[in-house]
Amino acid sequence: MSEQKNSNNFSEEVRKDIRRRFTVIVLLFFIPILLIFGTILKVQLVEGKAWRDLGKKSKMEDVLVPSNRGNILSRDGQLMASTVPYYALYMDFQAVDQDTFFHYLNPLCIKLSRQFGDKTSGGYRQHLLKGYKKQSREYLISRIKVSHMGLKAVKKFPLFKKGRYQSGLYEKKYLQRQKPFGSLASRTIGDIYGDFNKGGKNGLELRYDSLLRGQPGVCVRQKVAGKYMGVNERDPVDGIDLVTTIDIRMQDIVETALGRELRRINATSGTVVLMEVGTGEVRAICNLGLTSSGDYYETQNYAVSDESEPGSTFKTFSMIVALEDGMVHPKDSVETGNGVKVMYGRNMTDHNANHGGYHTITAEKSIWYSSNIGVSTLIDKHYRSQPCRFVDGLYRMGLNKPMNLEIPGSGRPFIPYPVGSKRYWAKTDLPWMSIGYVTQIPPIYTLAFYNAIANNGKLIRPFFVKAFSRNGDIVQKFKTQVLNEKICSDKTLTQIRLMLDSVVGHGTGSGARSQVVPIAGKTGTAQLSKGVSGYQQGGKTHQVSFCGYFPTDMPKYSCIVVIREPKNEIPSGGKQAGGVFREVAEKIYAQNLRLIPDKSDMTETIEYPFLKSGKLKSIKEVLAQLNVSYSLDASSKTQWVKSKTDKNGVLLTSVQTRKWIVPDVKDMGARDAVYLLGNSGLHVSIYGKGKVVSQSIPAGSFYHQGQHIGLVLK
Repeated sequence: MSEQKNSNNFSEEVRKDIRRRFTVIVLLFFIPILLIFGTILKVQLVEGKAWRDLGKKSKMEDVLVPSNRGNILSRDGQLMASTVPYYALYMDFQAVDQDTFFHYLNPLCIKLSRQFGDKTSGGYRQHLLKGYKKQSREYLISRIKVSHMGLKAVKKFPLFKKGRYQSGLYEKKYLQRQKPFGSLASRTIGDIYGDFNKGGKNGLELRYDSLLRGQPGVCVRQKVAGKYMGVNERDPVDGIDLVTTIDIRMQDIVETALGRELRRINATSGTVVLMEVGTGEVRAICNLGLTSSGDYYETQNYAVSDESEPGSTFKTFSMIVALEDGMVHPKDSVETGNGVKVMYGRNMTDHNANHGGYHTITAEKSIWYSSNIGVSTLIDKHYRSQPCRFVDGLYRMGLNKPMNLEIPGSGRPFIPYPVGSKRYWAKTDLPWMSIGYVTQIPPIYTLAFYNAIANNGKLIRPFFVKAFSRNGDIVQKFKTQVLNEKICSDKTLTQIRLMLDSVVGHGTGSGARSQVVPIAGKTGTAQLSKGVSGYQQGGKTHQVSFCGYFPTDMPKYSCIVVIREPKNEIPSGGKQAGGVFREVAEKIYAQNLRLIPDKSDMTETIEYPFLKSGKLKSIKEVLAQLNVSYSLDASSKTQWVKSKTDKNGVLLTSVQTRKWIVPDVKDMGARDAVYLLGNSGLHVSIYGKGKVVSQSIPAGSFYHQGQHIGLVLK
């Protein structure tokens, strides 16, 4: 019995020992687990924020890499709008040692003063000391931004050449859209928003914004050892370049002629559009408006957006309808009386009513003399009982159809229909419509139909972009788009052309008559309502115009000139708008002449022509056309040259174009001088016309970005 009891006690001891050992093992197993859970809780609850912040700094992230916006080019490849990077300069004063900062402070301030010119060296010293006392980490050094070349120069200044982490200098990149030719076709090219991400604001910049933007790339970025490391996953695709139809030389001619006339007669605004007859390519477009500063700038694109009554240029379309319908013959008589005729209770007046009127004239002379009574009487006589037939004739030509021009915000033609429209059709509508009232047509639409007359009746769509290019290679071309193969018969076309020729030869367009190039076209003078707005009590104002083509026998270009509110003299479409047209036509026609000397008439004494200084390529082309030999200075390594003519011939020498050094633009024309100086970052003002005879900042002087320079031309 005692043996069994001892055996049971032994078994119980063994079981207790096993339990003790198992408990120890379990405890040893759970202690690490508890420690792990404790650590997790500590990380999550106590140290969580710090670790999350560290993770954010270290984690990989996708960053968009912006693409370069495409350029806008003239038809011969000259830059009209391009994206230029500029840099704002900042200092991190906590990165620079005190002794180092004060050691280089004075020489640094002298350099900054010379670079920017907005403060004296003492002014920069006070400015930098102010930032140093604050120990600012983001202190703007100057409000003037620098170009890439300027940034490279600044990084060589005392202190700054030590690099970012010892000098504290760093930069922020900004993009700016620059137009090297300034105001030339500025409104048509358009603008972009200050925030590049918003893209185009108006003009071609807006119309082709998606193509100009390109496609941004993607960069995977991670912070390693305090520095960001990035690898491109997808490279950015730069935007497409637009090759426009604009000819810079013609654009310069157009803007100069219009600006001079607007200033002479103190007009409110003016528009000129020049188009190539056979293609519809707009070679020049200018829209100048009087600003509060008293000068004229491109503020609105009147040529495509202005929905106003065209006035007497519309009489041509009325006559086409009547001739085409067989209602009128050019030799038909029409009585205009003493210049005033009552039509349905309203006075229809001719411009010469004060001189007794035209009395009895022919239908063709009602166009020559721009007789309101003559044209309206003919149209009212034949269409008063069937006004729909007259308007149908206008619609048949396509005058009522939108052309879907490339410029956003383009106006649309409005020619009301006598039946079925919400607008009430009055008895006066037909006669007044026939002379250009009641309707609304943007100037470029009027031009397109005069261009059709010059183009053997073929109506084509005016356009501004002829191709897309990438890296200098054409990727897509645009062809002429025909809107109406024939606006009228050949017979009618011949009759109306003879009338437009006689407008200039014998009628109201004598102001457009030229001894250099034959011109055909039609004058227009419209009386427009000013409306009521603010303190203005409305009233009447005038719009004068001339629309036509040249040379008359073989039309190459069509053009419209519209001037609003001439104030210094009586409004005259022939003298004012026609005068601008004549100047444009003569200068463009002269450009296309090929003058080759007759060797049989040459004597031993050769007189070489005077040449303006300018672009080497253009001068070479001119000399080749004139068959004039020249010599090029061996040191001429730039694209800009000065020309010197003597009895020995023409010598071309290089114009220095070093960065931050003012180039010598004397003897250059306005276009070349403005382009060269504007591309250098200078703001240019010109006075006079001809060639540059003096410049306010002498050639060879240092300049800073955005500095103003004046040029005197004679």
